[in-house]
Amino acid sequence: MLFRSNNFTQDKVALIKATVAKDATDLELQFFVEQCKRTGLDPITRQIYFIKNPKDGKVQIQTSIDGFRLVAERSGHYEGQTAPMWCGEDGRWVDVWLKKVPPSACRVGVYKKNFREPLVAVAIFDEYAQRNYNGELQFMWKKMPGLMIAKVAESLALRKAFPNDLSGLYTEDEMAQAT
Repeated sequence: MLFRSNNFTQDKVALIKATVAKDATDLELQFFVEQCKRTGLDPITRQIYFIKNPKDGKVQIQTSIDGFRLVAERSGHYEGQTAPMWCGEDGRWVDVWLKKVPPSACRVGVYKKNFREPLVAVAIFDEYAQRNYNGELQFMWKKMPGLMIAKVAESLALRKAFPNDLSGLYTEDEMAQAT
């Protein structure tokens, strides 16, 4: 596996610089590679991303939900998770979202070895939904609001369960609206 080890050859770093971290300075590239090493995530398979804001030059390291799942699995303490549950404005939780309007919230719990209960996180739709400049939901948030907010709730629950491995990392679903 290419990035599971901490063995980053000059050729591997050059590949990252030429493909997924094109705008990185040498110091930013070094920081990104260190994050890849720390997490064991592979930027080539889109488990972890280098994102540089073209307006202000600020750098963010983001992961995919698959990257979070992989970190949890590799920990040896991950024991699965609850199915997502969605809530509407009525406050009732359901196991499938069938309404035409987006859910108000979603919750997911993560089971961790030696814990009695799942570590549950709730994501509020309006706090994470990505919108364009006109305030309209962006494409995927409009097309699949239940799935998108479920990915955010899962990310929050995984970070709660594995803070040492995932602290300081956020998924694209959580953070894209911030940029």
